[in-house]
Amino acid sequence: MWIYRVSSYVLKALSILVLGLLPVYIVLSFFVMMNSGNLFEIFLNISLLFVEIIGFLFGYYLLYTASGAFEFRYKSQIFEFTPEYNPFFTIIIPSHGTSFKTLKITIEGVLAINYPKYEIIVSDNGKDPEVTKNLQKFCIEKKIPFYHKHDTRGFKAGNINAVLTHTKGDLIVILDSDHIPTPDILEKFSKVMSDKNVGYVQAKVRYRNTYRLYQAANSILYSQFYEVFESSKDRRGVVLFNGTTGCFRKNILTEIDGFSEETFIEDIDTSIKILSNGGKGRYIDHIGSTGLVPETAKSQVSQLWRWAHGACHILRIRTRSILSSKLKWAEKLELILNAFAFFSGISIVAFITILCTMIILNIPILRPYVLGLNLAYLMPSLVSLAYLFDAFLAIYWEERTQPVWRRILHLIPFILFSMGAFLYLITGVVEGLLLKNTPLSETSVWNREFHVIRDSLIALIFSINIILIGIWGWSQSGWTFVNNFSSFVIGGAATWLLAPLVLLKEEFFPPSI
Repeated sequence: MWIYRVSSYVLKALSILVLGLLPVYIVLSFFVMMNSGNLFEIFLNISLLFVEIIGFLFGYYLLYTASGAFEFRYKSQIFEFTPEYNPFFTIIIPSHGTSFKTLKITIEGVLAINYPKYEIIVSDNGKDPEVTKNLQKFCIEKKIPFYHKHDTRGFKAGNINAVLTHTKGDLIVILDSDHIPTPDILEKFSKVMSDKNVGYVQAKVRYRNTYRLYQAANSILYSQFYEVFESSKDRRGVVLFNGTTGCFRKNILTEIDGFSEETFIEDIDTSIKILSNGGKGRYIDHIGSTGLVPETAKSQVSQLWRWAHGACHILRIRTRSILSSKLKWAEKLELILNAFAFFSGISIVAFITILCTMIILNIPILRPYVLGLNLAYLMPSLVSLAYLFDAFLAIYWEERTQPVWRRILHLIPFILFSMGAFLYLITGVVEGLLLKNTPLSETSVWNREFHVIRDSLIALIFSINIILIGIWGWSQSGWTFVNNFSSFVIGGAATWLLAPLVLLKEEFFPPSI
C-alpha cells in the first residue's frame, strides 16, 4: 500500500532528524547553561540534559521502529524456500509453577500439530510435587519424554539446557507451558528454516485470557512487541526471540553453549549472542500459539521487573560484544537501544523528579527557546507521542476479536498503568546495571516478589507529593500555562497513580482467577 510506503519514509526521515539534531540541541543547551554563574544551577540542568539525551535516543528508536514496521507491511517477506526440506523438530516445553490443568491443555495442543516428524520433551523444575506427579503420569500415558530437574539453577534457560542433549531434532522449538500452538506452526517454521541463513525464527503470539479490563489493556504491550518491534527488526534480520513459539537450529545453540543462563531474560540474551556471532533472526507474521497474560497486576509488575533487570544486565555485559560484532552500525545501535527500553521509561520519572526539585529551589531550566517555547518540553513530548503511536499501530494491526474502537479505549488504562509501573522498576534497573541479584546469585528469584502495600503506598505518597509541589509552583507563577513546567509536572505525576491504586485494590479485593 502506498500509504505504508510513504509513512515508512516519513518516519525514517523524522528519526534521522531527531538523531541529527540531538548534538545541536546539546551544544546549544550547554551554551545557554554557561551563561549562568551558579554552579548548582548548572549541575541540575546538566543532570536534566543527561536524562533528555536518553529520552531522545529512545524517541529515535521508537520512530525508526515504526518506520520499519510500515516497511515490513508494504514489502512481502522473502524467504529462500526449499520445497523438499522436511526437518525433524524437537519441541521443548519448560515448566515451573504452571498448573497441571494448563500444562495438560498445552501438551494436548502440541499433540494436535499437523506435521509428521516431531517429538515433545517436557522439562519440569517445579516445586509442587503433586503437579510434577500428575505431569509425569500424563507424559508416560502419551509416551512423551519427561525430565524433572531438582533445582532451579539457570531458571528457564537451565531447564531447557538440561534436556538439550537429549533432543533428536535438528530444529528446536521452545514453547511456554501455557501456550497452545497452532496446528500448522511446524510447517511454517520448516519453510522459513529451509533458508540456511536463518538461525532462528519467532512466530507471533496471541493471548486468550483478556477478559478483564486490566488484562485487555496490558495485552497491548505484547501486541506492540510483535506487530511493531519484531516486524521492524525482520527487515534487518535482527529479530529477538520472545521466550516462546520460536525455532532454533540446534547446532547454533550448541555453538553458544545453549540458552544463556546469565540474565533473567534468557530469550533476548540468547538472541543477541547469536546475532553477534553472525546469525540471523527472522519473524513470521503468523499466529503460532495462544498464551496467557499475567492474571494479576502484581504478577505483571513482577514480570516487568524481571524484564527491566534483564535488559539493563544485558546492556552492561553485552554492549562490548555487540559493538565488536560484524553487525552494521545501525543494527548495533538498535540492539543497544532495545536494552535501553526500561531505562528510558524510567528517565521520564527522573525528568519529572528533577523538574520538581528545580521548582522547589526556584532554579530556571536553561534551554534554548524557539517561538517563545522552552525546548525542554521536546524530549518527554517526543517519547510519549512516539510510544502512543506505536501502541496504536499495534492495535490496528493485531488480529483481534474486539472492535478497534474498544481496543483504542484500552490505550488509556494501558498507558496509565505503564507509567505508574515504572516506579516499581527502578530497583530492577539499578540492580541490573550493577550486576546484582543475577541468576547466578545465591538468593535470586525468577520474578521479583515485592511488598504490595508498602511499595504502593510509597509510590502514591511520592506521586502525590510531586503533584502538590507542582500545584505550589503553578500558584507561584500566577496560574499561567506559558512555559510553566509546574503544570507538566502535575500531569506527569498524575499518570503514576493508577498502577499503585490497582495493586492495592487487588491486594484487598483479590480477583477471581
